[in-house]
Amino acid sequence: MTTPPDNSADNIVELRDATMTQQWDITTRTYRCYENGTLLEERPFTDAENADVTAAITQQTRDTNEATLLTQARNAYATNTTYLAAVNAGTATTATHIAQVPALTRQMQGIIRLIVGADFLDGTN
Repeated sequence: MTTPPDNSADNIVELRDATMTQQWDITTRTYRCYENGTLLEERPFTDAENADVTAAITQQTRDTNEATLLTQARNAYATNTTYLAAVNAGTATTATHIAQVPALTRQMQGIIRLIVGADFLDGTN
């Protein structure tokens, strides 16, 4: 008799009923099926299972990058508010204006990624 491995790690998705346990090990891309603790089947993921996992991982990356870009946008808003206050006060220098152009371009790249979404969220650079 084989006992199903501990699935406490986030890399194992498990479906159970009274006698059967099915596991999809994301790390090794291996499917296992147990009945009453006995291993009945172990195989590599099918093409469809691999596609599902890849899509889920891609979406998780995109969600994380979206959150990062939103944080960067909030920080950029604060920085731009400070810059505009210096402009309005007449204390902004030529160097400040010159530095603001590439900073705004980088910030807009992040905003464009957020607006367009999809594969644009595969990175945050």
